Amino acid sequence: MKKSFYTVGLGIVLVIAGFAFIVSPALLGRAGNSKPLSFGSYGGKEIRYEEGSDFVNYVQNQARWMEWQGIQITQQNYFEIFYAAFSDVVQKMAYTQAVEKSGYVVPQSAVNRNMIQHFLDENGNYSQRKYRETPAVEIEAIQKDSRNTLTANRYSDDIFGSKTTFDDIALYGLKSSEREMAFLREFGTAQRAFNMAVFSMNDYPESEKKSYGMANAQKFIKYDMSIITCGEKSQAETVARRLANNEITFADAVSEYSTQYYSDASGKLSNIYHYHYELERIIKNADDVAKAASLAKDETSGVIETNSGFSIFHADGNAEQPDFENADTLDIVSSYLNSYEVGRIEDYYMDIAKNFVTAAVARGFDEACIDFAVSKTMLDSFPLNYGSTSLANSVDTSIAGLSDADTNENFLQSAFSLKLHEISSPIVNGKNIIVLQLISEIVENAESETDSLESQVASYDQTSSSSALMASPKLENNFLSVFLNNFMN
Repeated sequence: MKKSFYTVGLGIVLVIAGFAFIVSPALLGRAGNSKPLSFGSYGGKEIRYEEGSDFVNYVQNQARWMEWQGIQITQQNYFEIFYAAFSDVVQKMAYTQAVEKSGYVVPQSAVNRNMIQHFLDENGNYSQRKYRETPAVEIEAIQKDSRNTLTANRYSDDIFGSKTTFDDIALYGLKSSEREMAFLREFGTAQRAFNMAVFSMNDYPESEKKSYGMANAQKFIKYDMSIITCGEKSQAETVARRLANNEITFADAVSEYSTQYYSDASGKLSNIYHYHYELERIIKNADDVAKAASLAKDETSGVIETNSGFSIFHADGNAEQPDFENADTLDIVSSYLNSYEVGRIEDYYMDIAKNFVTAAVARGFDEACIDFAVSKTMLDSFPLNYGSTSLANSVDTSIAGLSDADTNENFLQSAFSLKLHEISSPIVNGKNIIVLQLISEIVENAESETDSLESQVASYDQTSSSSALMASPKLENNFLSVFLNNFMN
């Protein structure tokens, strides 16, 4: 399983980085030419990017790995390289500190065995001559690196296992029971294929929007207003009094007193608040909503309590009644329904889907699709695999209507509770209502080897460990700011 090295937020920065990225000359190891950078700390120990550090070495290793995979090193994936290296440094520091705290010390004999790989001849044999010709300072560095690596590996091997065995018995790692391995071997072997009909809530008819709008016309009255908002009621009352006595103009009062919470700099009520249903959201009391809504052109209200203080409204023009023959007005109705009454839209399509199920049971799935003018989609066989783990195949969430279906418990439970040819009740999945019919069920032979399964499980554990460490309170993470300030212009 490929390790995920950065979050969605960091991924967004990666995209941005492609537009304004300046590559540091220290990027791939020439860190000694510039001042060492501190990216934070773990357990009180600094994470420094400097010559000879694990950070620089990991950056080099990540770059080499990507090149070996045939991935072209570009300005955009420098961010990925650095963050992957940073994550690995944090992990090594955490593991090392945990082992040191336990009191374990790597034996010198183990360090020596690990060092041998650095002094092999062309035939792969240890070369005493090559060792003698290596400068003492370099040997010391190799010994130190070997000891540090073995210390960190002691933790990793003990928790996540390794390939080291004795008489075919794994020496390290948490042991797995035969029942667990049997379960994992059989995971994903039972697969089901379906017919599917999808009713998209994005297709809510204009006639329904119009009907709702006409029945609730007041919500869509449009106002032309300005507003002054103050944090304290006493201040708002002072402003209202000065306005009533013509001591100050409304525009000047906006500039002098208003927090401009609901308005632009001129005091004009923001576009997101100038319909009646939006006034209902910002004004606390229903009686005050009526007072603001009843203002005639050029009239000014008294002090009205809003959700962010105390406000004074001024009608710059007359209220505009909604025209439900106008497409723009219907768009406003649609926006309102999707924001505040999406249940109404869901109920509309749920009723249609229920009628579809009745027709499909009576006359067949294909006939119901024709009658209801909905396309039939055939879903290839997939197993019950919540979250699309890499241990098995999963539902294709790229198919229209199935986005995030692999984490929709109701969808998966419904799909894997059906009997052959049975039709499901309507299932809500995001902005869609889905109806399924089970058309086939197969059970494949388990082919996964135990060693492969253990490796995959260990990979998941390693990824979980990395994610937990990056959220650890022991980590002071300044990666983003340091990277942006030093490697972007």
